[in-house]
Amino acid sequence: MREQRETLLVVCVILLFIAFFALAFSRVAATETRPPGSKARSQPEQNQCTGCHEMNPEILTWQLSSHSNVPCTACHNIKPAYFQTKHDAKNFTRPIKIFEAIPNSVCEGCHSPNRVMTVSGDLIIPHEKHTKAGLTCVKCHSGVVHANIAERGLTTDYETWNLEKARKAATKFYLQPSMWTCIDCHKQLRITRKCSACHTAIPDLPSHEQPSWQENHGKTARAAIGECTKCHVTPGAPKFVTPSTGDQAADFARAQAFCYNCHLKRPQTHGSSMVPLHPGKTKDKGIQNCLTCHNRQQPGTGSNVAGTYCNQCHWF
Repeated sequence: MREQRETLLVVCVILLFIAFFALAFSRVAATETRPPGSKARSQPEQNQCTGCHEMNPEILTWQLSSHSNVPCTACHNIKPAYFQTKHDAKNFTRPIKIFEAIPNSVCEGCHSPNRVMTVSGDLIIPHEKHTKAGLTCVKCHSGVVHANIAERGLTTDYETWNLEKARKAATKFYLQPSMWTCIDCHKQLRITRKCSACHTAIPDLPSHEQPSWQENHGKTARAAIGECTKCHVTPGAPKFVTPSTGDQAADFARAQAFCYNCHLKRPQTHGSSMVPLHPGKTKDKGIQNCLTCHNRQQPGTGSNVAGTYCNQCHWF
């Protein structure tokens, strides 16, 4: 009898130790998966949004993002139960979109505004100046979780989404702000776009400021197209068009929105009519220079070239 009691006592002590360590481990795991500054949330609350198949693109991109341990309701001011009611009644529109920007206070619940920025290279990013100017975090970091799939029109066919499709959509070009995020905003607000305003290692390019730059930059591009590709590449797009026109500068210009959006406009150097001028310009600069903006044959849809083409008048 005594031996049985001792055995029972040992078993009880072992079970108590197991229960203690299991409880301690679960608390540590909950702490590690919860972002700093966020409130504890029950598991059912975290997973409520994932049960809606209409949200499949958003859920999959969230799962692949750096915020995959942050529940939807930590960033989005929504009540899942309210949307569950709308879902059950089929009283909602597709694709599902949010109409209120996430405020800075939500981001600052995890990210301290005083933290050292983890940007790469020689970039200068004065976050405090942007905050004082009234910019929200998501103005620049809009794609950090969902890669702007709604803005890109990718959420309409939600039933076809899987992890592989999400990986192809959520590339770094859409997850992180690019140089074009900064340039487009600075251009709209008429703020400096000098290289030295954002880079410590890249000097300003005085050649770009010269009055003759607009007319002569093609020659510079042909001499060193690699220099152009360092800055003027559309995120996620190929550097050059295929098939090639036979000129890398033209191939680059036709592939990049930064170039062809300007080339589609009639330049001042063309005067009121190019009919009497273009034979001399073609002889002087070469026809390949013309083919940066024009085709020999009638251009097809998406060619990113001017509507005027050589064979409108000539028959090569």
